[in-house]
Amino acid sequence: MRQNIILSIQDYKERLPLSEKKIAEYILEHTAEVLSLNAQELAKKAGSSPAAIIRFCHSIHVNGFTELKLLLSANLGQMTEEMYTEVEKNESTEDIKKKLQARVVHVIERTNQSLKETAIEEAVTLIESAEIIYVYGLGASSLVAQDIFQKFTRLGRNVFTSLDHHLFASALGTSEKTGVLIAVSNSGGTLETNRLAKMAKAKKIPVIGITTNEESLLAATIDVLLLTTGQEDVPLRSAATVSLTAQLYAVDVLFFAYAAKNYNSTLEKIQTSRENVNLLKE
Repeated sequence: MRQNIILSIQDYKERLPLSEKKIAEYILEHTAEVLSLNAQELAKKAGSSPAAIIRFCHSIHVNGFTELKLLLSANLGQMTEEMYTEVEKNESTEDIKKKLQARVVHVIERTNQSLKETAIEEAVTLIESAEIIYVYGLGASSLVAQDIFQKFTRLGRNVFTSLDHHLFASALGTSEKTGVLIAVSNSGGTLETNRLAKMAKAKKIPVIGITTNEESLLAATIDVLLLTTGQEDVPLRSAATVSLTAQLYAVDVLFFAYAAKNYNSTLEKIQTSRENVNLLKE
């Protein structure tokens, strides 16, 4: 599936070295103009070099300047340049919907690329062998933790989650059951999440991490990395919205992979759960 190159450049921009960042900024500010430039002309206008353009294309996973221009042309053919900006003052609801739609589609496509099948399979194996599933996330990531809690509880699995990290640490330290910890942190740098991950590792409890940052402290600590995609923060934090969407999508993939491997028991548990809920409505 063809990537949304403009949103990809926005994703990567803050992580690039200065020479490549200048190119990214010029492309984002003069997208239509870039289509008529060659590499030398773009390098001059961006205050960089032709060699930096080659490195820039490599950094954003594009096979050269020609392909970059083709992707830019395709994206501009689908949406105007204004559609790639952050939500602005007095923006119409129609334009807000278009902008968020573009970002949500983009973040799911990129998460599909970064979320490795082998990692999902390893995570499913760890969950299957665990007597108790610990799930922790702080802030927006706590919503993802709650989603995991609800999904696997409905399957009859023993799941523990709490926003109280002192209580969580106590539960990790005192339980004698075989467990697995699912740690959720968009940045991978949340202090409490990383401390709990280290505690789990010290107790020989394997850790599955859901994060956007494969170079983070969390990613370095865990056993299995479920890598999602998110954008840099912007004034109204639409990036936080789509990052949350990416995390929830990763959880859905994990859940359905588990369900597919444990198909009959999953159907039975879900049916029983549905019947019990219906009893409450009578």
